[in-house]
Parts: sequence; structure tokens; C-alpha cells
Amino acid sequence: MSIRIKIAQNALELNDVFRLRHQVYVEQEGVFKGTGSDEMAIVDCFDAFPPAANIIAYSGSEPIGTLRMNLDTGAGLPSEELYDFGDYRKQITDEWEEKHGESPCFMSGGLLAISFDWRNRRDVLRALLKMGAGIGHSWSATHVIATPSVKSYTLYKRLGFERIDEDQQIESIGDSIVPMVAKFEDYYSWAFGDLTKNKKFLDIFADRFQWLILGSGETLFKEDDEGQDAYIIDSGTVRILRRVEETGEEPTLATLGQGDLFGELSLIDAKPRSARAMALTNTELIKLDRDDFLSRLKEQPGYMQDMLEHCAARIRRADELIAALHGSAVLRMDHALEDIRSSAVPDAKRPDTLLAKIGAVEFASNAGVGEQEAREYLEEQKVLQRIEFTERRIRFLHVENSQDS
Repeated sequence: MSIRIKIAQNALELNDVFRLRHQVYVEQEGVFKGTGSDEMAIVDCFDAFPPAANIIAYSGSEPIGTLRMNLDTGAGLPSEELYDFGDYRKQITDEWEEKHGESPCFMSGGLLAISFDWRNRRDVLRALLKMGAGIGHSWSATHVIATPSVKSYTLYKRLGFERIDEDQQIESIGDSIVPMVAKFEDYYSWAFGDLTKNKKFLDIFADRFQWLILGSGETLFKEDDEGQDAYIIDSGTVRILRRVEETGEEPTLATLGQGDLFGELSLIDAKPRSARAMALTNTELIKLDRDDFLSRLKEQPGYMQDMLEHCAARIRRADELIAALHGSAVLRMDHALEDIRSSAVPDAKRPDTLLAKIGAVEFASNAGVGEQEAREYLEEQKVLQRIEFTERRIRFLHVENSQDS
């Protein structure tokens, strides 16, 4: 079952946030007792101070994770209830004003709670934290403060946070916290730094996104489904397929990878889907719905030019696909290999190569040829030292540190 992560926007979703906090902190971890536990919910004044955003993750209708983000507008931040960040804030403010001629913008993130049964799902944790980064970006935050539990210290450290003091035992919540700070640009880079494609799209709509997590083989949408959303692949691989009525076959139109945008025509015309989208691997998607898209375009109409250029590129790619589908087997395999290359990602261990989690069987399906013919073609490309391949991966060789090279 897919997992969706969004900002709580109504009373039901907010109640789910407050009750999940109680379930995790009071019932499962034995802390925060006496802070609203008799109400079976944990809620405070910072849930009402704007701007505040409570992010919630659902598996079906079950709330499984939550995170709160707050922006300081003069009333202080939740983290400052547990630790005095005054010296740090003064130092940063003095330095920032001297360098930029304006005051810094502080925010905090906290009350991260994930249900016990879901704590081994790092994709859920990542999605919550990345959504928080998108929200902070829309607020123009410059610095983040946090007081995570000592149990979460290493997690925050990986996000770019630094400890500024020793652990602090807080009697009122029955737990030890770690005062931590980060430059917001480091946090945002952790969240979106790898998504070099469609960077402008991410920057403009960062606060309007939801997250969707799919399992391998799960269908995102089917042909003729109502279209209201577009998606950017945060991680994983998505295959786009379209059924041929005459033969019953379902050839692959595209294989998409990290950073690729798809389904975007539905943002413009809201017509039924023209193809099926299926997760080829465990996949994390950033989702934008049509209403949010149109609302932001009214605020920033200049983005329409970028959208038109993107659509024009898609039309050119569709023309190339049509030519390949009606051409020889070699032409179809050439097109399929280039399509896979466009979705491949740089390999951290071999930065001069690109890696796609697609093997010979999937390649044959994409190209619409037999498996033996596909293997012979891949072997030829290997002899030419263009690729290496296994049963599960294709590696593209001699690539500079950019997918555009």
C-alpha cells in the first residue's frame, strides 16, 4: 500500500497529529507524561502560532508519522522552551546583518514522532524531513534550531545540524535533549541537492508538494484515470506504459529516474491519463496537484514559459519514440538505451559513470524485442565500452559528472 505525506489541513488531520504524538511519546516511549496525556493528545500553543506546519504521514487511513515546523515571527520558537538559544541567535544575527544588511530568519523543527511499527522505514522518515525543508524554503528561512531527543542526535547530525551544548535533561518531559543548530541551506541541500533536474520547479512549488511512497511493482495511475497531479521522482524508477488495443501489448514509452517530472500535462488540462505509470523499484515521489499548481502560477506567471518549454521537449521526445516504435529492432533498442541513460544517476563509487537499476529483461521489454536479441545488443555495447551490465543494472561508462554531458 502506498504511503502519502502531506501538511495537516483540517481538524481530522490535526487530531491525528496530536494523538499520534501521544501514542509515540507517552504510550510507546514513556516520556511527555503530564503534558496533555490525560487528553490522549499532545498539543501546545505553537500549534496555533502562524506560521506553523504539521506534517503527517498516512498508510491508508492510519497516521504513522508526524513532524512540526515553526517560523519565528517574534513569539519565539518551541525549541526555546527547552533550551536558551539566546547567545547563538545574537551571534548569528550580528553576523548576518553585517553581511546581508537584514535580519536572519529562524525556524525550528520538532515533535518528530513515528509509530513504533514503522520505525524501520527510513523512506517515511526521509519524506517527513524533506517536506519540512520544502516548507522552510517557502518561508525563506536562513537558520534552523532544534532540541531533538538524544536518541535522534545522529539523525539530525546527518542533516547538517551541529551540537552547541551538552545533553540537557528536561524533567518536565522525562527525556534528555541535544541543543542543535544548522544553516538552512545545508538542510535544504540534504533534502533536494541531488534533484538537479527540474530545479526551478522544486524551488517554486516546494511548499505545495506532498510525498508518495510506492513499493516495487505498484501502479501509480492507470490509463484513462482522472489526471490531477504531476510527480517528480525523488528516488527509484518509474516505467510509463501504454496499451496497444490491436495487439493487447503494453510497450514501454519511457523509463524515468531521479529528478524526472511526469504527469505534468494533467496540471494544464486535467484530462484522463494517456498511459500507465508503474514503480519499477521502491520509489519515492514528490507530488503536486493541479489546484496548487494553478494557484502558484497566478502568483508567479513567469513560470509558464518554463512549463511550455518543458512540454515542447516532451513533444519532441514523443516524436522520437513514435519513429523508434515504427523502425527496426536496432533503432528501438538504441532509443530504449538512451531513454534508460537519461534516467540513470551518478554512481558515488564511480563518479564518471551513470547507473540504472534495470537489467537485460527489463531492457528487452522497454525496447519491444526478445530477451536474446536484447542481450546480444547489450553485449555489443559492452564490447564498444559504452556500458557494463548485469541481471539487475546497466552502467553507462565515460560520463562526466553531469547527466547532461
